Amino acid sequence: MNKRGFTLVELITTFALAAVILVILINVLVLIKEIYTKSDTKTQLLINQANLSNAINSKLNNENIESYSECSDSEFCYEFVLSDETSIKLEVTATKIKFGNYVYKLIEGTEISTPVVVDDTNFLNIKISIQNKLYENEDFGINYVYLKNLENSN
Repeated sequence: MNKRGFTLVELITTFALAAVILVILINVLVLIKEIYTKSDTKTQLLINQANLSNAINSKLNNENIESYSECSDSEFCYEFVLSDETSIKLEVTATKIKFGNYVYKLIEGTEISTPVVVDDTNFLNIKISIQNKLYENEDFGINYVYLKNLENSN
């Protein structure tokens, strides 16, 4: 009986193939992790955007607002006086947006642009842009519009 075992060439070929397969698997795992991180970030941004919009729209509607004014509590602040004589503040800082009891804390890699306010005779428009470094061309902020004189605007 002739039992020779493996030759050196066969062993080297086996290790080379195993190394190539291992490198491919590691690259696939890294790619899957990046995709998961990116989609998780987008999901969190969209959920926060929807929650903030719902919080604002549920409290501030045209029948509810008696008056509004700027306040000096933070870099950007508006105080709304409601028809039940309570007041609620919309505050924006570099790290969070606070509306009444609702606080939207920014996730990592996210920035708030300087809010843009257009206070016209017929409407108040507050646009707060929120952008994440993973999604440079997408805005996850809010755009609140309050119509002042609904009965006079035909």
